[in-house]
Amino acid sequence: MATAATQSEALLWVRIGDAGEYCDFDSLDDALEYLNELRVGKVDRWQRYGFDTPNYHGHDYISIFWGGSDANPWADLDDDDRETIENGLEENYL
Repeated sequence: MATAATQSEALLWVRIGDAGEYCDFDSLDDALEYLNELRVGKVDRWQRYGFDTPNYHGHDYISIFWGGSDANPWADLDDDDRETIENGLEENYL
């Protein structure tokens, strides 16, 4: 997650594909619920600030990162965060 100095202020930002709007979440669980409601599917490959799925890939991937209120990235997801996402996403294909 974000550094200790900014951790209490950090929000988890998610954007679904290039056409999506950035949405902020207080927790990974809230973000996972949102991602599963939108049926994004399982992680194929991680990028620095997001991941590819069978439904969103290349330049149209899922953005997810820790940042401030302005949606600028402070940190990418750490290994524990990524594992939580991978284990919590449901397999779906559009």
